Amino acid sequence: MRCGLVAQKVGMTRVFTDAGEHVPVTVLKVDQLQVVAVRSEEKDKYTAVQLGYGKAKVKNVTQPMRGHFAKAKVEPKKKLVEFRVAKDAVLEVGAELVPSHFVPGQFVDVVGTTIGRGFTGSMVRWNFHGLEASHGVSVSHRSHGSTTGGSQPDGAGRLAGGWSRHDSGGQCRSGRVSLVYSLGPPPISAIPASVRCGTS
Repeated sequence: MRCGLVAQKVGMTRVFTDAGEHVPVTVLKVDQLQVVAVRSEEKDKYTAVQLGYGKAKVKNVTQPMRGHFAKAKVEPKKKLVEFRVAKDAVLEVGAELVPSHFVPGQFVDVVGTTIGRGFTGSMVRWNFHGLEASHGVSVSHRSHGSTTGGSQPDGAGRLAGGWSRHDSGGQCRSGRVSLVYSLGPPPISAIPASVRCGTS
């Protein structure tokens, strides 16, 4: 199993094929991605590669992490991610990864964190149609209606869990399988699918 990449979503655009068809693509930016540490079976009981993405201000990095980056002889990174890899796929510390790590036409697993939407009602979060717009409904047009009875054998009156109710929306991991469509000039790459995450 090979090491993955950490990228930042730039936005979406479209590209045209030779047949004149347009394909919507998500543009991803892989910038200053380096190997910071290597986990070995002998020392850490598993094999993995730790990657560092972006560039962080030194004043915002704690003293232990400064030593961690200094040991690897790399600049302080904004984000650290580990990828489990096979023993024959371990990379050297300090190596820089670019989009050409993958090739056009190769299938990849794309994972992102969706945009947080704060507290959302049931109509936004679960696409409920709400209650009637008239005919006796008062100040509860966007309500979700009844969500199970509140009575319990012990008389506590709790609501059953696992039902579709209002709550915080977004800010969850979302993944899909897609293929690498094209590799632009470094550090840009594109995949023909929407990546559910923010651009920051």
